[in-house]
Amino acid sequence: MTPIPEQPAPDYSAVRAELEAKLEKLVTRVKGIDTDLSEAVNEDWEERATEQEEDEVLAEMGNVTMREINQIKEALHAIEHGTYGICTRCGAHIDPGRLEILPFATTCIKCA
Repeated sequence: MTPIPEQPAPDYSAVRAELEAKLEKLVTRVKGIDTDLSEAVNEDWEERATEQEEDEVLAEMGNVTMREINQIKEALHAIEHGTYGICTRCGAHIDPGRLEILPFATTCIKCA
């Protein structure tokens, strides 16, 4: 039986750069949200009610952003450890088109 030649690892340097740039933007966004949420409370009760609703929206935006930050960090970790682009469920390679659309995908289409 002839051994199968080992293929070189794909070059994900462009993906890494894209993810790092996006991560930087998201971290800046979270800092802005945190700053907005820590502003002093308005004395006017009507204004305070409006601000409270806005704060709830900001807090949810912060939560969504933090989830995306964590996904990007996981993708960067996978790139560093040579596991990027490999489905975490079945071990198959994730389609490059899927990774292009969702660069922090951890599962193939079949397992998603």
